[in-house]
Amino acid sequence: MTLIKIPASSLVVLCGPAGCGKSTFARKNFKPTQIVSTDHCRAMVSDDESNISSSYRAFKVFRCIIEQRLAMGRLTVADSTALTRKARRELLEMGRAYDFQIIILVFNIPLETCIKRNLSRSRVVSEKVLAGHSRQLKKTLEEIKQEGFDGIHILDLEEKENTSVHVVPLPLERQDSGPFDIIGDIHGCCDELEMLLDRLSYIKNDNSYAHPSGRKGIFLGDLGDRGPRCLDSINLVMAMVDEGNALYVPGNHCNKLARYLAGRSVKVSHGLENTVREINKLTEWKRTEFSSRYLEFFYNAWPYLILDGGKLVLSHAGITGKMIGKLSGRIREFCMYGDTTGQLTPEGLPVRRDWARNYRGKALVVYGHVPVPEAEFRNNTIDIDQGCAIGGKLTALRYPERELVQVQALDRYYCRGIFRNLASLPGPGEDLHPSLMPSADA
Repeated sequence: MTLIKIPASSLVVLCGPAGCGKSTFARKNFKPTQIVSTDHCRAMVSDDESNISSSYRAFKVFRCIIEQRLAMGRLTVADSTALTRKARRELLEMGRAYDFQIIILVFNIPLETCIKRNLSRSRVVSEKVLAGHSRQLKKTLEEIKQEGFDGIHILDLEEKENTSVHVVPLPLERQDSGPFDIIGDIHGCCDELEMLLDRLSYIKNDNSYAHPSGRKGIFLGDLGDRGPRCLDSINLVMAMVDEGNALYVPGNHCNKLARYLAGRSVKVSHGLENTVREINKLTEWKRTEFSSRYLEFFYNAWPYLILDGGKLVLSHAGITGKMIGKLSGRIREFCMYGDTTGQLTPEGLPVRRDWARNYRGKALVVYGHVPVPEAEFRNNTIDIDQGCAIGGKLTALRYPERELVQVQALDRYYCRGIFRNLASLPGPGEDLHPSLMPSADA
């Protein structure tokens, strides 16, 4: 038996010819309330699911019900043929608008089987229509991988009969309940990180750290750049995560380093030049080893984490209440870069909204990204980036105790780019002056 795991925040698109068994499969694997069927919508508007003349109105009802379910955050199964690219694109756009995972199940069933099953249905479709569906199915199978679905499952006749669906939370929802030590942006300040871990009673073991009481560290991204020991910081965190002593969510600087190591076109600035300088000092073998290890580490990380039964959420740059429990490209971007407006200052830097000002979620959101002088709880959020690389502090939040542990920076390592000095930093809840707004790469 094959098991398909589908995240609870998903729009599931069923795709296949009439008579292929989509609706039977849906009834077997999903709740009746989760299934939105075009046949049922025809019956709703005309009392007859075979009334093709009602299709225009039926599809309006079909799309309306799907959108309302997505707005309520409910798993939804779209049961239609979905054999045209336009039909699939409409469903993709609806799912993306609500940050749902869009999973498509394509029923690759032979025409002969569909014809045979069609004859036993209450609504019989002509063989000419079925032949057209078969041609569309062949084209769908050629195109589907380029259309942007988050998950694609192609079921042939045997697989359909031996496949079941299990609805699961997103993997970013973990069972861990703590206790945790959540550490803000390190930015290559490895001396201060080691001091902080020592103050938190972690024990050093070779190039890693572990807590004797089983506490787990959580790192909020931006591990390198700006400070004097970028690779040491990154390697230390990777070792703790590999050994099960820490968790990690990526930051925008982490993303930029991954793009650089993958050979993408990246502007080496805003501190990345420090990390690259250290990488270039490595032997060719060590560079290859580090690159491979880091890329695997970064691409295996989730953009945010939900812990302690939903009471705690960790993200580098923050997250809104409506995004929690969902996953999309837009959410991934928000978690790494914050709530950018799309506008630029006269200096060419992006303007960001203060998302935490309007946060009213039940989960405590711990984040960093934009340095503030002091870490303060605000609307059940806390920014624990206190600008260590620019002469501030490296901060840890002990959870569930909600206690702050900090070490003062040993030096001001970075004076170009975002901030010249700590006097430039805003207080919690204060907007940055446009000239001080970090860029998307910052």
